[in-house]
Amino acid sequence: MVYSEMIKDRDFIVFSDDWGRHPFSCQHIMKHFLPDNRIIWVNTIGMRRPRFTFYDVKRGVEKILSWISPRQEEQKEGNLTVLSPFMIPYNTISLIRSFNRFSVIGAVRTAMKRFEFKDPILIATLPNAADYLGAFRESLDVYYCVDEFSEWPGVDKNLVREMESILVKNVHFIVAVSDELQRNKKSPRGPTYLLTHGVDLEHFSKASLPHNIPKEVGVMEGIPKPIIGFWGLFDERSDQEILENILIRHSEWSLVIIGKSMVSIERLKKYKNFYYINAVSYSELPRYASYFDTCIVPYVRNTLTDNISPLKLKEYLATGKPIVSTALPETMKYRQWVNIANNEDEFVTKIEESIDKKVDISSQIAAVRNEDWQNKALLFSSYIEDALETVK
Repeated sequence: MVYSEMIKDRDFIVFSDDWGRHPFSCQHIMKHFLPDNRIIWVNTIGMRRPRFTFYDVKRGVEKILSWISPRQEEQKEGNLTVLSPFMIPYNTISLIRSFNRFSVIGAVRTAMKRFEFKDPILIATLPNAADYLGAFRESLDVYYCVDEFSEWPGVDKNLVREMESILVKNVHFIVAVSDELQRNKKSPRGPTYLLTHGVDLEHFSKASLPHNIPKEVGVMEGIPKPIIGFWGLFDERSDQEILENILIRHSEWSLVIIGKSMVSIERLKKYKNFYYINAVSYSELPRYASYFDTCIVPYVRNTLTDNISPLKLKEYLATGKPIVSTALPETMKYRQWVNIANNEDEFVTKIEESIDKKVDISSQIAAVRNEDWQNKALLFSSYIEDALETVK
């Protein structure tokens, strides 16, 4: 990592979701800081109210295990320390919110004392981090905004808006991953920068170079082609009407969904040409993607998705595979390489066209050549440098 001496050897505290799961934007960027910086990564509870679904119950069990197992409560690897403080997922109750604040701050302060952290830079990727601002004598507070969290299904909108309002008003600057978020998130203390998602180009471009794939994927070998593929978290953003229309209109196609499902997919499972594969490791994704004939971003259009920047989009572009997406503002930026659909029937038509059309792989990969995570980390470090100069 190349940046000024102002940031080198600085300590960071990051409040976010689980480190070690499928990497998202902030994880990718912070990995570039690890050689020269110490990081305490704090896994906090999500913003959703728990439901009696398989996904939520499983996640609940995982959280409990992380709390009761000393070995899992704190994981240390080089300059990275991962904490999973005990928390109760009902922040709408003031007593529980106070307890969570006490528990999290206590755990982080203990780790800071052990590792002699001083004047850390605090990075928040979730609105609930508002409850911890100022508790660690931090030199800088940053909001890394990746979603319009108040629009997520299952959250208490008023609580999320209250927390985010506190966060926005008190951080030194904000980074936003989409144009819409940049327009909507403004702090009186500092600027809001646009920092779109990056991509590991070398990693995902392997999907278009079969000779670079070391071995076959057994589960994919038996799936008839053409394969229409999606990977990532499958949740309320995914438009199942689009997917069902694909399955009905083209029974000769195979629709493959790879990733954790947070919603019921029973309506899709009744089709013989539907294949669901649970989440695979990040390192394995190019091997699976090498079997795809077309990659899809079948998201519904609403306030939530108008604010997002799908991390998978640039990963898809790097594979050199054809792409079909609904008309999200962030996907429209790449309409030269992405087939944009405005409704479910057009989505099928665009896939039909993509299967028959030869992709200019080199042009598509070139579209994201300068979007690697190293460049994103350098941009982020420059924003931190500017803010540190201001608060001197």
